[in-house]
Amino acid sequence: MSEVKENYIVQGTSGRIGKLVVYKIINGKTFMTKYPDRSQVNYTKEQIEFRKIFAEAAKFASEIVNDPVKKSTYPRQGRKSIYHCALSDFMTEYKRKKAEDRLQIPIN
Repeated sequence: MSEVKENYIVQGTSGRIGKLVVYKIINGKTFMTKYPDRSQVNYTKEQIEFRKIFAEAAKFASEIVNDPVKKSTYPRQGRKSIYHCALSDFMTEYKRKKAEDRLQIPIN
């Protein structure tokens, strides 16, 4: 990781450029790192399941934001965006349903 010195073009920039480099801001200073290679990562079953659930939540939130009628009537929570409120609501509802399913399992 290298700190970007007095370069006014990228100073204060964050994000990636293609799949070559990533600019990060750490403690107010801009750093440049190589793009991370995550091709060798083996995810656990729980991580894979959570990624699928989160993808469903993101799809739900996007549908709310892209529909003007739903967006105008969706309740906001404080300063959160509509998208983040919908994400939070989806995940809360999923957790509640999961807890209900555990309670309804018959014990032999």
